[in-house]
Amino acid sequence: MDMNRIREFLSRTGLGSFLVWGCAAVLFLVAIVSSSFWGKAGVAVGVAATVVFAGTSLWYVLVFLVTLAKRQWKKSAIMFVSGGVGACLLAVSFGFAMALNFWSAAENWEKGKEKPRLADVPGEDGKTAFSVEYVNAHPFLAEYDKTIVFKSGKRIGVFIDTGGAGPFAVYSLPTGEYYLVDGLKHSFISNDYRVNVTNETVEMMTGDRFWIRIPDGTLAVVGGGGDSIDIKTADDERKNVEGKLTPVGDSLSRRKYLGLIHPRGEFEKSGDCKDPYAVIIEPKWTAVDAGAANLPFTLEWRDNKNRWSRQWRIATVSGKHFGLVRAGEFETCFVYVGAPGVYRLHFVSKNGRMSDMFDNEYRIDANSEKVEMIVGGFLLRIPPGTIDISSFGMNGNHANLTAASENGTQIESDVCIPASEDGYQYMLVGSINHDGRFLTCP
Repeated sequence: MDMNRIREFLSRTGLGSFLVWGCAAVLFLVAIVSSSFWGKAGVAVGVAATVVFAGTSLWYVLVFLVTLAKRQWKKSAIMFVSGGVGACLLAVSFGFAMALNFWSAAENWEKGKEKPRLADVPGEDGKTAFSVEYVNAHPFLAEYDKTIVFKSGKRIGVFIDTGGAGPFAVYSLPTGEYYLVDGLKHSFISNDYRVNVTNETVEMMTGDRFWIRIPDGTLAVVGGGGDSIDIKTADDERKNVEGKLTPVGDSLSRRKYLGLIHPRGEFEKSGDCKDPYAVIIEPKWTAVDAGAANLPFTLEWRDNKNRWSRQWRIATVSGKHFGLVRAGEFETCFVYVGAPGVYRLHFVSKNGRMSDMFDNEYRIDANSEKVEMIVGGFLLRIPPGTIDISSFGMNGNHANLTAASENGTQIESDVCIPASEDGYQYMLVGSINHDGRFLTCP
């Protein structure tokens, strides 16, 4: 067999380019099929094969265009037909390969459901205090149903691990209980739990302020917020549960980091890993640097635990704290002065429209250390010792608000006067952006 004549034929007809492209396509398909069986190595091979296939495909198109430019009509026609046929075969083969891959993933999912992974959490005596069970919840994604399992065999389901939560951090509390938290904070739920191994109970944090007990027999927590949680029972029914709320307060301030629970079913002791969620659990207050404005009070902020909003508070010279409404996507907070020691703050939303959630206005009287919120034409007094304002509104011709105190309790206030009695003319002195930077007016 004359190899020179074969090479000349392949070159003239354009089938040589098709042969190279076809070999790359075969490599690509083999890598896709095998990736689910080889683990990380299979993924690496699949990525490499994809790069090779993409490169050869581009090269084939460029060769075809050059052939057209040279007016080699016969060669370009053969390349066009052979490339089209090859693309059709590749599409069919790709569909088959993906079906085989999905079948393999489904098989692994079923096997994973039959063999749950159990991570044991050691107590102070070194023996297992309780365990966290992980069961595959999705055939393709890294999602897991999580269940707290006590030594007696009692089981209480918690919120699903959606694949981005990461490991559970475990802490011991001075009360003998355990605190569990992961790194993912949804806009509608917090993955924080308090486990009591003596009473074999599990409480879930709601609204970053309260503990609510998860009922016995719960298969999984599927939602929550405010003063209730949504659960799925063993009968596969969804129920909304309202229970006794216990303030979180400072119960987490003396926690001791024990280690991490990984979805693969392993407990990693604190000596082998750092605490990854310390800042999330207990974010620090940061003071706004007002610079030359020389404000007679301090405006402080910290990221909320669910990281979707930011808490703001006023700190006076004597150390009193007045919590404001949590501000989410606000654009600017304008600062006005009306008289020595008397100021107004106005948070404006990003979209420029007024809203109860993001557009709020306050008056600060630093001389008498009073902070008031403007609600429906009234100056409504904010109690000292608060973290933030939970709710506010009008009740007839009267304004009222509810604020969360620093010890976790709720404080109500309806002390107000008409805003028309303010009597000051205010002048803009500066603004604060969402990052907490103060900009002085020129």
